[in-house]
Amino acid sequence: MIARYYIKSLLTNKSLLGWSIGFMFFWIVMGAYLLDGTSSFSSHNSSLEYTSGWFAFIGLIAGSVLSTSIAYSVYYANSSLIYSFKFTVLKPFNYLYNFVVSSAIVSLIIGAVLTALIIIVFSLRAGYLIYPVEVPETIGLFVLTGVFMLLLAVFFVIAANNYIGLKNISFVMLLPQLLSYLFGLSALDVGLPSYIVYGSPFTAILRLFLQAFYGRELPLNMVTLAGGNVNGYLLLGSMVMWLLALLGLDMILVKRIKYRSIEEARRV
Repeated sequence: MIARYYIKSLLTNKSLLGWSIGFMFFWIVMGAYLLDGTSSFSSHNSSLEYTSGWFAFIGLIAGSVLSTSIAYSVYYANSSLIYSFKFTVLKPFNYLYNFVVSSAIVSLIIGAVLTALIIIVFSLRAGYLIYPVEVPETIGLFVLTGVFMLLLAVFFVIAANNYIGLKNISFVMLLPQLLSYLFGLSALDVGLPSYIVYGSPFTAILRLFLQAFYGRELPLNMVTLAGGNVNGYLLLGSMVMWLLALLGLDMILVKRIKYRSIEEARRV
């Protein structure tokens, strides 16, 4: 089974573990000890709210890091996939299915590690235990994020391979990370309209993480606290729609994958 091999390769990938756990641990320490405000840990409720924000940011960025590793795998396999689909039992659906399973399991493991690190570091900083109110939901969101980022990475890489070539493939593979940082650093500090909060998958992931850790619905506008509370079911529905749309697009793109020499990416 491809998934078993791929899970092993991801979990032994030092670069992936370094960026998804090591670099995220750097952000966790920064959030707990260097970037906290004077009132961040003034009470248990403020500590939980502040930690929730960092947990949401870490969850979103960690998922995007995983997508970059997956994007490289798709990029290097583009030429062999054409022949595999034609002359072996491997089919586009099975290919994507194994990637989804691998991504879900690895995201679950990395998510559990990051959740434990956040609980330990922020609890030490606060002086009392801080943990997610909805533990199963927080871990499950790492799986949801990992699968979404996988499908997004496959979409970007195969679309570039099929239609624009590989000259800018390095930038294309970083798009999920760049978008995650853009929304992750702004969504909690900038008042966003409701159609972006519910329509953007990055904002939806961030808000779902935030609400699962904090345990209650939060204002639609995090700056002015106006506009009522965010509906978690609408956020989840938005993510399901994105997942289905990306899965359908990826199936079409993978079926039409074109041969490209990876040397094309090295040309100036």
